[in-house]
Amino acid sequence: MKKKSSIKNLKYFLLFFIGLILGIGVIWPGIFSGKGRECFLKIIKDGSDGDVKFSTILSISPNYLMKIKNANNIYIKVLLIGDYCYRKF
Repeated sequence: MKKKSSIKNLKYFLLFFIGLILGIGVIWPGIFSGKGRECFLKIIKDGSDGDVKFSTILSISPNYLMKIKNANNIYIKVLLIGDYCYRKF
């Protein structure tokens, strides 16, 4: 009886994990490409110390800069940076 429940839990976990990966892939299709990750990590690394280089600011479109500036939560700012890097190909 216990073995059946652990197999059932494993199936649910795998289903959840596959759904999560597919959902992220649909929302941010560029996440699986190296270019998107490089862009995201470059922006996060550059802004982590509080100083952002002018070249990094110029690499982001003005619409996203305004959205990032007006965001009141750091989580939303990271999501907006991810949107910028992973949605453009």
